[in-house]
Amino acid sequence: MIEDVKGATFPFRIDESSGGIAWAGGREKIRQNLRVILGTRVGERPMLREFGTRLHSLLHSPNDEELAELVESQIRQSLLQWEPRILVTSARVEREEGELRLRLEYVHTDERVFGQMVLPLS
Repeated sequence: MIEDVKGATFPFRIDESSGGIAWAGGREKIRQNLRVILGTRVGERPMLREFGTRLHSLLHSPNDEELAELVESQIRQSLLQWEPRILVTSARVEREEGELRLRLEYVHTDERVFGQMVLPLS
């Protein structure tokens, strides 16, 4: 179940009311996990070298259709591998002058609850 997903918040912070680590759960924690996966470079985590995406290696590529397809492929592959609790239904890259934005739509595999997020990729 989605509500069983729990973990430290991202970004990490201290809970002001308890003085301990702030925790997130459910859909919000899965959204945070997606941000961690997409924001981590492959090779960046010493004990889990394959974790993350290769999106950062595409940073200086021309902003064209080929780049959009590469980004979509990278995102789908990484999320399929590292977040099995969701299934990506749509990963579209919106191109504007000098900026790429990812529009990600997904469904939680346990409960068929839909989610969506938009991330800047610049």
